[in-house]
Amino acid sequence: MMRPHVFVVEGKNDKFRLERLLDHPLVVMTNGSAIDDDRILMLKKLDQTHDIILFLDPDHAGERIRRLVGKELTHVYHAFIKKEDAVSKNLKKVGVEHASDEALWDALKSIKMVKNQASSDITHAFLHEVGLTGDMSSKAFRYDVCEKLGIGFTNGKTLYHRLHMFGINKQEIMEVIHATSSEKEVRTELFKR
Repeated sequence: MMRPHVFVVEGKNDKFRLERLLDHPLVVMTNGSAIDDDRILMLKKLDQTHDIILFLDPDHAGERIRRLVGKELTHVYHAFIKKEDAVSKNLKKVGVEHASDEALWDALKSIKMVKNQASSDITHAFLHEVGLTGDMSSKAFRYDVCEKLGIGFTNGKTLYHRLHMFGINKQEIMEVIHATSSEKEVRTELFKR
């Protein structure tokens, strides 16, 4: 039996956007990046009976909340929105509230579940070997791979953690690299290994 969902967002405008898209969603606001202990306790209580979906801004504050809340709960899911899809019209702010309905639906269709018993064969050496870390072009390459995996853009350290958190393995990474790489030599070299 499916458990009911609770969406965690940062502010009231994010909440209003979800309410426009979904039929009476249960939404908890963190009121920005300063999530307090009472809100964490409330989410822990809800975690006993609900699946918690973190639908946060693709910025530093959103990532901070993901880390804080994610480590406290058991039934955690993540909805990621691309940063370029969340930029305000005046280009000064980034947030869920600024995303188009289509971008929000895309994020909701690609919700990722945290696998507490996840087993991943990803190592730091593997990430370096395939060029996702340790190279001048790693950032752009990592962006493409993260986008295809639907796990939000990250730095190398967070990428390692997120791949393990969602139970993503080397084979999945290689398939994404194969699909995103435009350089035939890179694909050939990587699949020789």
